[in-house]
Amino acid sequence: MGIRKPILFFHFFVFFICHHHLATESASTEPVTAYTKWIEQQINGTVTVCKDILGTKWKNDINIILSPNANQPFTVCVPERKAFPEFVDVNEDGTLKGGFSVAVFCLVLQELPFKIQPVFEVATKESKVVHKASNLVQKLKSKDCDVVVGDITITSNRTKSVDFTMPYMSSEIYMLVPAVRKWNQTMLTLVRPFTIRLWIAVITACIFIGAALGYLEYREKNPDFLNVPFYRKLFMIIWFPVSKIFFQEGRIHNRCSKVVLVIWLTTIFIVMQIFTACLSSWLTVNQLQPKVPKQYQVVGYQDGSFIMDFVNDHVQRSLKVDKVRGLPLSVLDDYKNVLDNGTVDAIFDELPYIDIFLAKYGDSYMKVGPLAGESGLGFLSQVFSRGSLLQQEFSRAVVKVNESPDMTEMKKKYFGVQIPGPTHETADSLPQSLDIHSFFLLFVFMGLATIIAVICSEITLMRTSAKISPEISIHIMSLVQTMSASSNQIAEN
Repeated sequence: MGIRKPILFFHFFVFFICHHHLATESASTEPVTAYTKWIEQQINGTVTVCKDILGTKWKNDINIILSPNANQPFTVCVPERKAFPEFVDVNEDGTLKGGFSVAVFCLVLQELPFKIQPVFEVATKESKVVHKASNLVQKLKSKDCDVVVGDITITSNRTKSVDFTMPYMSSEIYMLVPAVRKWNQTMLTLVRPFTIRLWIAVITACIFIGAALGYLEYREKNPDFLNVPFYRKLFMIIWFPVSKIFFQEGRIHNRCSKVVLVIWLTTIFIVMQIFTACLSSWLTVNQLQPKVPKQYQVVGYQDGSFIMDFVNDHVQRSLKVDKVRGLPLSVLDDYKNVLDNGTVDAIFDELPYIDIFLAKYGDSYMKVGPLAGESGLGFLSQVFSRGSLLQQEFSRAVVKVNESPDMTEMKKKYFGVQIPGPTHETADSLPQSLDIHSFFLLFVFMGLATIIAVICSEITLMRTSAKISPEISIHIMSLVQTMSASSNQIAEN
């Protein structure tokens, strides 16, 4: 009996130690297992979003997670945008597919000096996460997610409660209105292809060529330029170069005059061809003018955006109207429908969305603005304390992505074309009038060739005069001798 007690005590002690060890081990491993399973459940395919977008460029490892709280994943809230899936694209089952904003965020993660494996939560109307941007800001304040990724506009009111990264796209406010076609034709359309300076240059060149031809023909003793009044000579100087373009008036005796005339006809032919091409552009251009409404009773805006606050603050004040009623628009086709049927007088929205609309329906609509400038689209997060290194690293990474060719590649991938920068568009650009700079070399060549022709003509005339003078002297001497001999014979008789 005395031996059994120590044995029982020993067994009890061993059992207690083993049980305590197993309990401690299970307690220490249970949270990790639950955490891993929770990660797998939360990821459930969303972890492949960055892999699908970046392909082999995505190098983040799921086992290396850095977040402000080491016991929690880096939760990324993404608002669903049915109107513009180019920025955030969500599948029908509520899972994240991609989009430009998500692609930029993945590129930003690649530029960080540390690795972050994001866990995306799509904010849909059916989910517990509220889908509007303003409510997502409140969700950040409650620390239910670490960062919000999407086309979130940086505004002064939002920066009071949350922090943004550097913007990755500009977002000025524009007005979208229907376009009307107008013909901009006036009495001066015929002379618009050339500027006033070019017209003066053409007239001056015509007078210069006429004077050169008149001088050459006068030196050649052309009957048309001899023994005529001065006013007629002046008229011929102006009329002769023009008449040679259309008529065969007068004869040219000087060979150098023919060279000058060929150069003049070639020059004026080139000028006339260019003038005809420019004139056809001016006559056939069909200009689009924005149909700016005279009153703003009902305006459209993107559902869930802050644009209506801007309309109430700025538009009503500038137009001095009592109240402007806003119509929220959910999808892109609603923009077209309400403008076509006149439900709204105009639509106010940010530049990236209007550019996407114009890329699809740009033939019949125009943007007017910018009406106001915002800071742009950026990622916002509550976990970034003001001046924190994490916020600085994210902003620095955004700048790197903006300067990289990957940004251009993503714009082509999701927008199809390069989204242009802010422009002030009120009408189609008119054809440009040509200035004298367009014909500078042509006029210089014509002037030099004419001067050389005149010099060559003078040299030829001087040489001809030098050859004729001795012959005349011999002829005169022989004539004098003949006359002397005749007079002598008469005297002898």
